[in-house]
Amino acid sequence: MSIPDGMEGLRFPCECVSGRRGRYSEPWAAIAKHKLLPNGTKEEILNLVAREPKTISQLAEALSLAPPSVYAHVNDMMKSELLRESIEWEKKHPTERYYEPNFPVFRAEECEEFEALCQEMAEQVAALFEKKRTQMERAFRKTGFVSQGWELKDVTQCLYANMQRRARNLLEERGLLASREKHANGVEWVFWAEEPKADAET
Repeated sequence: MSIPDGMEGLRFPCECVSGRRGRYSEPWAAIAKHKLLPNGTKEEILNLVAREPKTISQLAEALSLAPPSVYAHVNDMMKSELLRESIEWEKKHPTERYYEPNFPVFRAEECEEFEALCQEMAEQVAALFEKKRTQMERAFRKTGFVSQGWELKDVTQCLYANMQRRARNLLEERGLLASREKHANGVEWVFWAEEPKADAET
C-alpha cells in the first residue's frame, strides 16, 4: 500500500477495507482483513458445527465434498483457531475427532435473555446522541466542512463511530469488554456468532 511520505494514511469506517495494519476499528475486523473466512465453504462448516459438533466425514457428507477437501478447510480453521476439537463429544466417541466453533455462538433463546437490556441501552445511547445535537452543530460550523458544501448529517456516522470506538476502549480498559486476543497464526481478534430466530424455529 502506498501512502505519501509524512502521512499515516486515511482511516476508513472499518479497517477490513484498508490495506494498512492499524488497530483502530472493530476487534473482529481482522477476520475479514486476514481472509480467515475467504469462501463460502468455511462459513458453511461453521454453520454446520454450530448446531452440534461434527467429524470430517459428517461434514463431507453434508457438504457433498471429498473428505480430503473438507480436511484441508478444517485444518486451516484449526490453525486460525476458528475451530477447536470438541472434548465433550470426543469423550462420547473416543475414536473420532469432533469439531466446534472456537468462539461463542448465541442461540436464539440466549439472545432473547439480553434483548430487552440491549434495547434499553441502545435507547439511552440514541437519546444521548440526540441530546448532543446542538453541540455537534456548533462544532461542525467551526470546521471547513461547511465551505466544502457538506452538512452535519454527512458526518454524523463518523461521529457515532468515533464515540463507539472510544467507548469500547474505555470499557476494555475497565475490564468490562474482552480485548482482542492474539491467536496461533498471529492474528488478533474477538469473534462470535448469533443464531437467527428463523433458524431456531426450523
